[in-house]
Amino acid sequence: MVVKRIQAFDLRDIFKTERTLLSLSGFYPQRHQINVPFYFTSALINVVVSYLQLFSMFGQMVVDRKDLSKLTDTLLFFMTHFTFLGKLTNFGYYRQNLLAIEDDLCAGILYSFSEKQLGILISKIGSCNTIAKIFRMSCVLCIIFYSVLPLLGDEKNLPLPGWLPYDTDTFYLETIIFQILSVCVSAYNNSSIDILTWKLIAVASGEMEILKENLRDLEYKSNGDKELEVTKETFGICIQHHNAVIDLVHKIEFVFSKGIFMQFLSSVIIICFTGFQLLVVPMASIQFVFLIMYFFCMMCQVAMYCWYGHEVMTTSDELGKFCYMSNWYDSDINIRKSITIFLEKTKKPVVLTAGKFVTLSLATLTGILRSSYSYFAVLQHLYQQDS
Repeated sequence: MVVKRIQAFDLRDIFKTERTLLSLSGFYPQRHQINVPFYFTSALINVVVSYLQLFSMFGQMVVDRKDLSKLTDTLLFFMTHFTFLGKLTNFGYYRQNLLAIEDDLCAGILYSFSEKQLGILISKIGSCNTIAKIFRMSCVLCIIFYSVLPLLGDEKNLPLPGWLPYDTDTFYLETIIFQILSVCVSAYNNSSIDILTWKLIAVASGEMEILKENLRDLEYKSNGDKELEVTKETFGICIQHHNAVIDLVHKIEFVFSKGIFMQFLSSVIIICFTGFQLLVVPMASIQFVFLIMYFFCMMCQVAMYCWYGHEVMTTSDELGKFCYMSNWYDSDINIRKSITIFLEKTKKPVVLTAGKFVTLSLATLTGILRSSYSYFAVLQHLYQQDS
């Protein structure tokens, strides 16, 4: 029989850090109307700072439209910022649905585990936490590079390219502080949304792993009506668990799908332009090191979405195989009918999509990299012609 679930583990604690960070910036939904003015003010400041920086970079692109090197430099940061605001807008629009996801994670079928099952989930979440820490550290390093780069030269350079309607030499310190603030706002919120999504998908993948173990360990041989009823009930719990995980995946997709789609589209351009800037910038410069770090952050963003989405797809695709690994042949004829229906359902793997267009999988990641390289080759050819 399936090992009885004996340990309660609050799945909401997995993304406690991200929930706290997004609450402080005013974007995570609150169950109780407490400190509303604080959250509203915090969200307003974040949005205003971000949009002012976006408009500034757009103005700079208009000014540099005839200089390919400067245009790609500005467009690189513009696309990153534009994508962040798109994801933030999507998150703000669908954020109330996160409370429904939290409620699902508290449901009994997803909420309690045996020691073995808890170990599977903790291992899955542990690897996600490690990646999240590396990603956050790389974001912090990028911010430090943003802040330090303008101070290294003799000229009064700014951290970000942008057109401003005043003399930046006169208000140099104020402008630097504003641009660094905008970078911090972007990195803070963008990384929190990304990691929150990764962790929720990792939870769904971990639940699928637990379901696989339950299906394999289920004992179908019964020596009486009482044991037969227990077997039916246990298999019924597995079906409920499967339905609950599918419902969880659909809710995650509903909240984050459009934001992920924007990330995928922009990643093609961002990776391409970052590669182009690495070609233009001298290798011995600090800016080259910064671009390497920036490239790592962009790759990590899109790769983790594809990786965890692929894990959900592959684990759900293996459910039928693990069901066959049990002694199903010793089961009652009525249970076999239920198994047949369940196996038909598992033939269609559970997939996460970006905008209902693109599947979150490793194949999608290779497609993004292939497209980025194609555009990079075209851009390199145009640059050589201009030179």
